[in-house]
Amino acid sequence: MAARFCDARFVDHHFYTRFLRPEDASLRRGVGLALGGGFARGYAHLGVLQVLETEDIPVSCIAGSSIGSILGAAYASGAPLEKIIERCRQVRFRDFARWRVSRFGLASNDRLGALVQRFFDSRQFEGLLIPTAIVATDLGTGDPVVFKQGNLAEAIRASCAFPGLFEPIQIGTRYLADGGLVAPVPTRAARELRAEIVVGVSVGLHDGQRGAPNNIFQVVSRAVSAAQKHQLESWERHADIVLRPDVQSLMWDDFERVDEAVSAGAAAMRQALPKIRQLLARREQAVQPGRQGEFLFAQALQ
Repeated sequence: MAARFCDARFVDHHFYTRFLRPEDASLRRGVGLALGGGFARGYAHLGVLQVLETEDIPVSCIAGSSIGSILGAAYASGAPLEKIIERCRQVRFRDFARWRVSRFGLASNDRLGALVQRFFDSRQFEGLLIPTAIVATDLGTGDPVVFKQGNLAEAIRASCAFPGLFEPIQIGTRYLADGGLVAPVPTRAARELRAEIVVGVSVGLHDGQRGAPNNIFQVVSRAVSAAQKHQLESWERHADIVLRPDVQSLMWDDFERVDEAVSAGAAAMRQALPKIRQLLARREQAVQPGRQGEFLFAQALQ
């Protein structure tokens, strides 16, 4: 049963956790979170944060794609976690989206910007209490665009502009769409924030059904999910631990099932706690004065 909730493992070949260099002293202590997309399933991220808070494990930085960008930035802004969860219980699709059929999409997510303005304790990256990166996709080049400064609402809207459903967001000369297209779980962005330990949280997009799709959203989401399957190696190699909360029974728009998703995220995080504590202990041992050589020698023998 545990395997359904958590796939937590070491990535021992990665130098961040295996071989420490002098410049690694600048790594951010604690856990860096990479929160993936998945619409309502993304509420599982809140359960992950809940357990980290309970266990007094510091969150050193956060990278988010799609709903991961919303919840990650909300937490990084300093808003109390229970307050975020309570607000999520009240949110429905109409609160962040407005149907507006155009040649670019079926709806606009402009209301999401207003939601950020009302509910976040900070509206600029520079005001966040935890270093944060938000990933979007440049539709012109197909490359990731990583926001680390400036206006939060614009970056979040871009990261959440799911293709086919929401219109892309124009920022400057670029048209941007959902960050999950290029970074289903933005572990690389978390690593680039100098996280010493990266925990990737994947909640997935596939609706879990094998039959014919019933609507355009299922067509697009299944197509995106199929493409993301081939990106697993790419994002997983930047993670020390990968969590996969058991949220497959939730549909993309099950926004009223917040508590179920939170519980699934908490269960996955609790399963990973022993490995996280082990990684933190190894890092703590490595930075103790006079013990780095001993640590590296022991690691080389493994």
